[in-house]
Amino acid sequence: MNLDDPFPLELVSSRVRTAVLREFQGRCPSIREMMRISDKHWLATPGIGETALGDIRGVVDERSFSEESSSSTAMSDAELLKRLVGIQNEIEQIRTMLKGRIFGASEDVIGRSRPAV
Repeated sequence: MNLDDPFPLELVSSRVRTAVLREFQGRCPSIREMMRISDKHWLATPGIGETALGDIRGVVDERSFSEESSSSTAMSDAELLKRLVGIQNEIEQIRTMLKGRIFGASEDVIGRSRPAV
């Protein structure tokens, strides 16, 4: 499977399909284009939540894995470094999101434990 092939819209729900087509002004994007969109951007897109994002990433990851396994030895150092930086950025976004959730949850617990005056 080539990353420049069309994203297989038939593998996602109609709600996700509609959101993807809306994002790309009615055209079917390539798998590579779908990979370039950050999770943060998708989650800000109407019709895309955590489950839908998981569906998109599942299709993209499956396709990119088959591409990587056949061509990973042909990647240049620059391509590998670019991929590493992208993965590190994604990990940092996840870390920031988790810290926010943990901080928000701890504030809720602290707020509930204070006695009313």
